[in-house]
Amino acid sequence: MQRTLESRVFISAILAMATGAFLFYTHPFPDEQIFLHVISLRAPHAFLSFKYLYYALLFTTPYLVCSTALSGLYIFTLKARRTISPGRLPQYPDASKRDDLFLVIGEVHNPRKPVPAKAPYWLTIPERGLFTGIAILGAIGSGKTSCCMLPFAEQILAYKAADKEKRIGGLVLEVKGDFCRKVKDILDRHQRAEDYIEISLDSEYCYNPLHNDLDAYALAYNIASLLNNLFGRGKEPFWQQAYTNLVKFIILLHKAAYDYVTFFDVYQCAISPPLLEERIDEAEQIILGRHYVAITSKVFGERTADLAGLGFVHDQKEDRYLAPATRELRDILRMQGIPSEARTVLDPAQANPEKLAQLEAVQRWFHDDWKRIEPKLRTSIVEGVSVFLSLFDDNPKVKRVFCPKKECYDPQKNANNQFGKPLPSFSWLIEHGAVAALNFPIGMNAGLAKALGVMMKLDFERAVLNRVPKIEAHPEQYFRQVLFLCDEYQHFATVGASDPTGDEKFFSLSRQPKCIPIIATQSISSLRSALPAESWRTLLQTFRTKIVLSLSDDFSARTASDFCGREDQLKVSYSLSESGHDTKVSWLTGKALSHKANIIASKSYNTQSDYRFDMKTFMELRNAQSVVLAYDGIDPKPPMYCYLKPYYNDPNESYFVQLAKGKL
Repeated sequence: MQRTLESRVFISAILAMATGAFLFYTHPFPDEQIFLHVISLRAPHAFLSFKYLYYALLFTTPYLVCSTALSGLYIFTLKARRTISPGRLPQYPDASKRDDLFLVIGEVHNPRKPVPAKAPYWLTIPERGLFTGIAILGAIGSGKTSCCMLPFAEQILAYKAADKEKRIGGLVLEVKGDFCRKVKDILDRHQRAEDYIEISLDSEYCYNPLHNDLDAYALAYNIASLLNNLFGRGKEPFWQQAYTNLVKFIILLHKAAYDYVTFFDVYQCAISPPLLEERIDEAEQIILGRHYVAITSKVFGERTADLAGLGFVHDQKEDRYLAPATRELRDILRMQGIPSEARTVLDPAQANPEKLAQLEAVQRWFHDDWKRIEPKLRTSIVEGVSVFLSLFDDNPKVKRVFCPKKECYDPQKNANNQFGKPLPSFSWLIEHGAVAALNFPIGMNAGLAKALGVMMKLDFERAVLNRVPKIEAHPEQYFRQVLFLCDEYQHFATVGASDPTGDEKFFSLSRQPKCIPIIATQSISSLRSALPAESWRTLLQTFRTKIVLSLSDDFSARTASDFCGREDQLKVSYSLSESGHDTKVSWLTGKALSHKANIIASKSYNTQSDYRFDMKTFMELRNAQSVVLAYDGIDPKPPMYCYLKPYYNDPNESYFVQLAKGKL
């Protein structure tokens, strides 16, 4: 009916032509009347004008009647309760069949009003816009995971899923324990099950956050920064410097002596001064020493034939026969049952100069710095570090997964993975399209879950930034995109401020290495409370696309309203005034009374700068309803209403249809 009334001009013309044709044959012009016959004889031109006018009125009169009737029906019946039916959406593009990478955020009807439109369209972010980051802000139950995180993950992970050279990998962080399983289901649906790598207490993989190419200071600084994020930054910078110094030299000692270190090693040496001193002495023997196998003169004389050709030389000082210690020599002596001794001779000339310099630095720190600190102060420093490092000691499963033995990373000794399966480096995972997920629910141990997530995130960020030189050196080579997906981001957010590390520094540089960061947080307030001072502003500005769902606190709603900005809007104002002539005071009522009065009503328009979307709008958004500030990589889009597509509903069905059917 609505479409019929909107086409009332055309319908009136059709009805008029049909009525006119009917009347033309049933009621022809009465030219046989005597009066008209006389006119035709005396004034033929007037007669013809009457005749043609008659035929014209046969068509125009029905048109006027039909048009008036339909216009009245349109004005007095449908227009007062007129509703716009949502138009048909364009076909939703299948993520696995897209030639170019882009992300469909949702459907857009009227950008400024929450009403349906006749011609809705998809709001999409092209590839260049994805590299600038997407931040999803919404209160509990607003649909962040179901309407944003899962649909977005499906679209990105399904892109080029059949092409092993172009499929997208990345890192997934979450705190609830169910999001990783859903990501695994997405990969399974797109035949990418082998790309899913999960790190958890029950997984086959082992992950040592300290086993990488970072120097000791960088690792120690990351741990100290993590302590600040876990337990808060103190007003006195001495403590962070002391934590960093202690952890740095313990890590440096182990890397120089053993080329390997774990959190448990650092914890052991931090709480046990005798063990630390013993490790320093052992490192001195390893770095400075030359290792020999010693045979007594008596044994050598008795087994001369068996020992001939094995390289033994007599040492008069020791009165022993010495030969360079090798695994093959030890095996021969053991098989032949020849007793032997181990000897270590310190020889600085044979030491690795770099490791020797590191050992000397550790010794200077230990003897001239650490041992000179008062015992009470030293105990306070150790306690500040051990409160975090002890997390890797009290749980055997945590120690097994996150503090594996050195043999775990030796391909020969760990050929059958008897020491655990080492997690490949993030550089390898990225370039092979693997999706690594940390499944460590925060309910098990909040501090440990956050620590592991932050350390894994830092490893991932460093691996992503290391792609920049490779991409610049090989512009002809195809480099796949990388996904960083983090739900409940406020638990893993770290900022550097004046420090050299921080998420805001990574996100500001992540465009060039083709990283797609997508994060979701409950509100701006939760992010603000998790970060020091006003650093949340610096972090949030690195995400050019912001999807704001329903918010439940005034600060977040006010900040989101500020994000959308102000604009000049036309405001209507009304005024009503009354005036009277010869006004008198009534003796009966005591009020002014006039027999001649005028009432003046006026309506005026003026422009005022007002919020595009006010606080009330953000606090009353429905589920799957959002306000989006989109950026396509070149031009920022104005804020607009956008209706998201939950993963459990048909994306081709309009939001308003789903709302009417109760599917949301």
